[in-house]
This record gives sequence, C-alpha cells and structure tokens, in this order.
Amino acid sequence: MSRRLALFSVLVGAAAAIVLVAVLVSSGGSDPSKPRKASPHDVTAILRGIPQQGLVLGDPKAPVLLVEFADLQCPFCREFAAESWPDIVKRYIKTGKVRMELRLTSVLGPQSERANKAVMAAGLQNRMWDASMRFYDVQGQEGSGYVTDPFLRGVLGGVHGLDAAKAMRERRSAEVSDQLGAVHSMQSRYAVHSTPTILIGTDDTDLSLVSAGVVPADKLAQAINAVLLKTV
Repeated sequence: MSRRLALFSVLVGAAAAIVLVAVLVSSGGSDPSKPRKASPHDVTAILRGIPQQGLVLGDPKAPVLLVEFADLQCPFCREFAAESWPDIVKRYIKTGKVRMELRLTSVLGPQSERANKAVMAAGLQNRMWDASMRFYDVQGQEGSGYVTDPFLRGVLGGVHGLDAAKAMRERRSAEVSDQLGAVHSMQSRYAVHSTPTILIGTDDTDLSLVSAGVVPADKLAQAINAVLLKTV
C-alpha cells in the first residue's frame, strides 16, 4: 500500500469515528442518564376512553383488581410500562374486566418521593396514569439528581388535559400526604420491598402476589384469567 493510500485510509477511519461519536451523543447513546424523547401522544391513545379516578384506572366495578407498586425512577417499572402494561390495558382494562391501582413508593430514595408527590397531585385531576407514563418517557438515571422542579413541570406540562401549575401546587396538599400514607401502610401489609411488584385479587384487602419484578403480559394474563374464573 502506498503512503498516500495509507494516509487516506487513516483519514477515512477517523472521520467515521467522529461521525459515530456525533450520532451517539445526539441520540443520548453515550450517556445512559440522558432522558429519552417523550411520547405523550402514545399514552393518550392507550388511555383514551378509559375512566380514571385518582389512582384507579378502569371501571370501578370491574371484578378483578390489579395493584402495581412502582417507583418512578425504577428502570424495571419503566420496562413493565412499555412491554406488558399496554397489552393488559387493551385486553382487560379497556374491556371492563380489570381495574388497576398504581401505588407509588420510594424504594429508590427521596427523589422518588418528590416525583411521587407530583404525579399523585396529577391524580387529583384524574391524570395520574398519564403523568406516570409521561415520567417514564423521560426517566433519567436513578439517584442522579434529575428530579428537579423544572423537570417535574416539564413532565406534568406534557400531560393532555392537566393543569400542571395546579398539580405542582397541590403536591404538598393534605390529600397527597394521605395517599402517601396509605401507600406506605399497604406496602407494609403486603411486605413489598422491590418494584415493580404486582398483586391481584378482587379488592385491596385480600391480594395475592403475581410477580416481584417485570412480569410478561402473557403470565399476567394467566393470573387475571384465573381470578376471573372465580368471579363468574
């Protein structure tokens, strides 16, 4: 190989490396803590037509109750929300067979509790599920300090039909404080130590564990079908 050709090959390789680095940086690939681009319109489509009341998603008279304990900073909770939850919503919640409660806990520390309060305040406007999914869309690296007021305003501001400023004010309300207390009490009753944890039953006084960890939609469907058979 001539010196000129060798030099050309080196330059081409260097240029390719620079392009690759630029692509990684622009896509957030070089920094796993960088929030992903949000897709609130997808959440709106998934939840369209489904009643919400506080932390409850679905027909309040649905025979089966699913309870999810989640931490908004937890990447596995985000994985469940992306991989399994939409299918369960379509097959069971939208059809009136299942209602689901979202119990936000803070196993990952104070930043999680700060996030919980904002999303629970969205629940006072019956937008808790929208807000939690929006949070997952832009979730950063746990414990990195990204859960700031500007970040939370951005999360809530992306929720269709939510008065974000009102939610930011009401996160310190007695209603939100009472909800947090109820979550902690229920978490203790069922010995929940990790997220996501999925419980199932017909009401929240007598629940059974489905999974402590990300549960595939098919496995969760089997648990739901088993309880449905008992309610016929």
